[in-house]
Amino acid sequence: MSDDHSLLLVTHVPVRIAGNRAWIDGQTAAGIAQWCRYFSRVTYYGIAQDHAPDSSPPAGWVAADDAMFDGRLDLRALPSGYGLAGMKRHYGAVRRTLRDAIARHRHLCFTIGGLIGDWPALAAIEAKRQKRDYAAWIDVVEPSLIRAKARRGSIAKRAAAEILIPVAEAYTRHILRHSKVALLQGRDTFDHYARYAPEPHCTYDTHTHVSDRIAPEAIAAKQARIAGGAPLEIIYVGRATAMKGPFDWLATLEDLAAQQVPFRATWIGNGPDLDAMQARVSQGVLANHVDLAGFEGRHDVILRRLRESDLLLFCHQTAESARCLVEALVSGCALVGYGTGYPRGLVEQHGGGAFTAPGDPQALAAQLAALHADREGLARLIGQAAASGGLYDEDGVYAHRAGLMARA
Repeated sequence: MSDDHSLLLVTHVPVRIAGNRAWIDGQTAAGIAQWCRYFSRVTYYGIAQDHAPDSSPPAGWVAADDAMFDGRLDLRALPSGYGLAGMKRHYGAVRRTLRDAIARHRHLCFTIGGLIGDWPALAAIEAKRQKRDYAAWIDVVEPSLIRAKARRGSIAKRAAAEILIPVAEAYTRHILRHSKVALLQGRDTFDHYARYAPEPHCTYDTHTHVSDRIAPEAIAAKQARIAGGAPLEIIYVGRATAMKGPFDWLATLEDLAAQQVPFRATWIGNGPDLDAMQARVSQGVLANHVDLAGFEGRHDVILRRLRESDLLLFCHQTAESARCLVEALVSGCALVGYGTGYPRGLVEQHGGGAFTAPGDPQALAAQLAALHADREGLARLIGQAAASGGLYDEDGVYAHRAGLMARA
């Protein structure tokens, strides 16, 4: 084992190899740059991304030799094993790679998730074999994710998901029981998995900075606009995919429009369900209310749009820890959506959220209508949201997690 302050991270994040350079998306790069502040060197394993040989990395991606990493990053890609055939083909070589990497690093952290092709979990098994401490990092409740992916599939796929869940859960619990420390992202994940780990910690993730927080005068201007009876400004930022609940989101807004509540709503994000969302909007009552803006890769633009909005409306179908909720709070944008542990935990100290039971768009529309009717209460909720947002910034949350990783 190395005696230096090195960190090995094994993750599921896509890594693109182009020529002799490795590339990572911008937000992941910002996180790695934070780890490079706290560890003498960082080896980061992700999953090799399929791409055309002559294609350029997507906009906003960063090369591993970028100056932001201060020469401390070794970015590598493991082959994809998502599928029994791929996992069987690559298992031996990946385990040998991880065995050697574990032996060369002082601190170990593995982002556990799934079962088939879960190389971070394999790294944990190998670390246990070497009698090494490791940190287990989980950011989603796996059964809810598996069910959400299978929900729109065939009966056979849904049945297979129910068979897979107890096996995946047993595997995850085994890895947690043998971890030195567990980083459980958000209250949903913490509540589900903490009992299985000897040292569990609830963590959060954001790439906002203190300088991104909405200014007091901007909060006051937003509250004054609300008090003046302006239409509700509603937003969501995320992929247009089943797990985000895009059709519950539209159903909620359709019900709100039927109640004659004035509003404008924007969904920022691309994804497989965007075309179906567009068809539903253009053919129904939301044509003059909803803008499906598509992908936006500029973080400053997203934060500006959040600061201009009153409410982040979310209908997540899984127990996930979406960063957009933190970004909304930082921007003085109140949270209104399905009330699971993660959003409730974010605002439990200062407030700033109004939640309903998951899976009920009508109840969510009723909550929005109530906020429209109570403009004083809505203005107060926005002030509370900004106060809650003051609890979260990139430097703070990464310092917390780096301290936990250093224990393993």
